[in-house]
Amino acid sequence: MNPRNRNPLTMPAGNVLIVVLIALTVAALFNSEAIVRAGESMQPGHTRDIVLSVGRPLDDVAGAIGFHLPRKGFDLAFGQESKTAEGTELEQGSTAILHRKRKVRQQAFRQPTRQDEVDVFVTGDSQAQFVGEILTDMLPSDLFDVSVVARNATGLTNPEFFNWEINARQEIAARKPDAVVMIMGGNDGFNVLHDGTLYGPDDPEWQTEYARRAAVVMRELGSNGKRPVYWVPPPTARDTKYNGIYATQNKAVEQAAPVVPGARYVDIYNTINHGRYSDELKIDGQRVLARQSDGVHFSRDGAVVPARLIFRAMAKDYKVLRGDDNASP
Repeated sequence: MNPRNRNPLTMPAGNVLIVVLIALTVAALFNSEAIVRAGESMQPGHTRDIVLSVGRPLDDVAGAIGFHLPRKGFDLAFGQESKTAEGTELEQGSTAILHRKRKVRQQAFRQPTRQDEVDVFVTGDSQAQFVGEILTDMLPSDLFDVSVVARNATGLTNPEFFNWEINARQEIAARKPDAVVMIMGGNDGFNVLHDGTLYGPDDPEWQTEYARRAAVVMRELGSNGKRPVYWVPPPTARDTKYNGIYATQNKAVEQAAPVVPGARYVDIYNTINHGRYSDELKIDGQRVLARQSDGVHFSRDGAVVPARLIFRAMAKDYKVLRGDDNASP
C-alpha cells in the first residue's frame, strides 16, 4: 500500500511575495490617513512628493470602500481611543499660549495622607520606564500611588503618529491623577510646521514652536493648574547632533513651564554631571554604567539620578518629601 501523499507546508517564493504585497497593501489602506498626514508634514522635496503621490490615492480608495471603519471599530471593540486627529491645537495652535501672564508664586496642592494617597501618573516616551520605576520605589508607598505608562517612540514633533494632546486628555479623564511626571523628548528631531513654513531643530522658530506644543500638552496634563506637572526633557546625549536638539528642547520647556499653571521644568540636562555627557556616573560613592548603548537612555542603575531630581522637584510641592534621604541626588 502506497504511503499517503503529504502536502508540505511550503509555498513557492513567488506566491510568498504576492501574499506579502497584498498584506502590505491592505495595511496601507487601513493606515492611509496617517500616511497622507505624515507626508504633508514633510519638508518639500522628492520624498514628500513620493509619499503623497502614493498616500493620497490610497486614502481616496480607502475612504470610498470604507477601510477606515474597521480600524475605528477594532479600536472601540478593544477599548482603544484614537491617538490622532486633524485640527488639534498641538498641530495648528497659536503662540499666544506662550505670552500669558507668568506665574508669580508656587501653587499649593493637596497633601497626601495614609487615608488619601496622592496618585502620581508617570508617562512620556521610553525614557519614562526605568525612571518611573525608580521614582516609584523612592516615593513612600503608603502616601503615593504611582503608575507608569511609557509610550515608546512618541514625541511632540510627529503628532501624525501619536498626538500627545489627545492622549493627555484621554489619560487624565480615565485616571484622574493628582500629579503627573512627563518624561519626553528623545524622539523629537522632526521638522515642525508653523504658519505654513517648515522649521528644523537648528532654526530659532523650532524652539518657539516646541515650547508652544509643550505648553499645550502641559495644560492638558495639568487641567490648567488642577495638578502639578513635572516635565522632564532629555538629558545630554553622546551624539553631538542629538545633544544639540536636546539642549534646544530644554530651553523650550524652560520657556513654556512658567506660563502654564502647575507646570514645573525639571532640568536633568544641565544638572547631571554639570551638563557633560558621560557613560558612567558616580552614584552614592560608586561609579556605575549610567547609560545604555545608544548614548541616550539611562540604564536602570543610572535612572536613579534623574529620579532623584524629580523627587526633589516634587518635594517643593509635597512637604512630606522634604528632608527624606532619597531627596539627595
